[in-house]
Amino acid sequence: MTNIISEWIISPHQTETVYVPHSFLKQTSFYDGAFVTFLFGTKERHVKIRESAAEDWVISQDLKDELYLPHTGPYGVHFDEHTIAIGPHIGIYTAGFTQSLLRPVGERSFLFAKYITAAKKLGVSCFLFGASHIKWEEGLVEGFFWNEKGWEKIITPLPNVVYDRIPNRKTESHPGYAQVRERLQNEYAIPWFNPGFFDKWLIHKALTDSRVDHYLPESTLSPDVQTLLEYLKEHKQIYIKPANGSLGIGIHQIIYVPEENMFYCRFRDRERNRLRRYSSLQRLVKKQFPAGLSQMVVQKGIDLLSYQQKPIDFRIHTNKNAQGIWQVSAFAAKVAGIGSVTTHVNSGGQIKSLSELKEDFVLSEKVYLDLKKAAIVLSESIDERIEGCIGEIGFDFGVDKNEKIWMFEANSKPGRSIFSHPRLKKEEALTRHLPFQYGIYLFDQLMRSSPVYIR
Repeated sequence: MTNIISEWIISPHQTETVYVPHSFLKQTSFYDGAFVTFLFGTKERHVKIRESAAEDWVISQDLKDELYLPHTGPYGVHFDEHTIAIGPHIGIYTAGFTQSLLRPVGERSFLFAKYITAAKKLGVSCFLFGASHIKWEEGLVEGFFWNEKGWEKIITPLPNVVYDRIPNRKTESHPGYAQVRERLQNEYAIPWFNPGFFDKWLIHKALTDSRVDHYLPESTLSPDVQTLLEYLKEHKQIYIKPANGSLGIGIHQIIYVPEENMFYCRFRDRERNRLRRYSSLQRLVKKQFPAGLSQMVVQKGIDLLSYQQKPIDFRIHTNKNAQGIWQVSAFAAKVAGIGSVTTHVNSGGQIKSLSELKEDFVLSEKVYLDLKKAAIVLSESIDERIEGCIGEIGFDFGVDKNEKIWMFEANSKPGRSIFSHPRLKKEEALTRHLPFQYGIYLFDQLMRSSPVYIR
């Protein structure tokens, strides 16, 4: 199955006819006058193939209307001996829609416009939609398309593939989210990739593979005070974080100073970094965790490499590519802000590019290659053990003073704060293109397993 990028011409003079270039007929089993199944999204038609006078791709007006083709391309062309499909037609599923067509999803509108622009360059028809935009009876959706004139709402077929960009765990927990996903997957056989946010503890438990378990810091779910004390006596510092947390929210660092017999707690409160001192661990837990430690994960502290005397960790993005194989798509360091418990930018952290780290001799080539290897093998291991199609992961790694690598977190919907750095423009673009390369891969796999799968 080959992919050809093409711009289509609309002809008002024929009925359910597609004109294709002579060069296309030469490389396929199709011939002038043949009848084939023609697909766009979840719509199909039985059409006649004719050879075009020039090397043009031409579709009849009635066929464009029946297939709800939103624009004239460019589209990829996918085919086997009986079927021609254009696109694929990929829907980005999200929430938080506004009433404004200028910014249909508020501040995220610009980011999604960049995603859709990246998709077009691959011949992908791409649009934005939410649960309320689906017209189940007709098999259609009100999709938000982006072009040089701005956002446009167009009735279009249900997609071939869904790219999940639900913004937060609260939205994901709504019953309607699961219902839409299950219905599209079960009734229309639509692949849905990046479903759900990762649970930190489930990921930790899943990674029992001997290839990767040495990357995991010692951790316990829902610890009691005695467990915390044992961790602190052994490691002197610990981190406590919500199993379902994200963006560094709710993370506490506790440091035990035995000479003083004091416990210090770092955390972020109301956009300020805080440090509090307690004479007993029981008092600290009661004050800092009034709801208790249920569904909190305690993790041993790591004596991290530093940059200008500030701890650093590493954000590595991995994506599946057009062959469905994991690759590293972005690599950066995050430097902790003064007094911050995390390296997150919203806590005062700084981003450093790979070139800056090497210029300042912070990162050796060996550690860099070892980090990339860890990201790939962990991606493969998570992919094998977590249900659903996973297309991208954002990892937070630490490296200790002995150059041992530790994985702190894996995120199924990684934030993009590192791409504010001017030296990460190429990586930023790559992480927007790769999800659609993977979407094409999923569509091609579906076509191979069942060439005419549309209901």
